[in-house]
Amino acid sequence: MRRRSLLAGGGVGLVGAALAAPAIAQSEPEIKWRLASSFPKSLDTLYGGGEYLAKRVAEATDNKFQIRVFAAGEIVPAFQVLDAVQNNTVEMGHTGSYYFVG
Repeated sequence: MRRRSLLAGGGVGLVGAALAAPAIAQSEPEIKWRLASSFPKSLDTLYGGGEYLAKRVAEATDNKFQIRVFAAGEIVPAFQVLDAVQNNTVEMGHTGSYYFVG
C-alpha cells in the first residue's frame, strides 16, 4: 500500500518538474566570463584543461554560460592571474597554487 502511494507521489513530482523545465530554461540570462590562465597555449595538457572546462560548461548550459580562455600574457602575465581575479579584471583564473606558496 505504501509503495503505491510513493510511486504515485513520485510520478506527480516528475510531471511537475517536466512542465517547469522549459520555463526555467527560458529565463536564464546569457553569462560571459573570461578565464586568465598562467599557462601558454603550447602546454596542451595544462592550458587545454581550461578550454575543456569552458567547453563542458557551455554544453551543459546550452551556451548560456560562456567562458573565454586566455593564455598567459594575453590579459595579464602568468604570475599575476590571482591578482587579476582579486581586482575583478577577470572573473576566473587557472593557475597552480604552488606558484604562491612560501
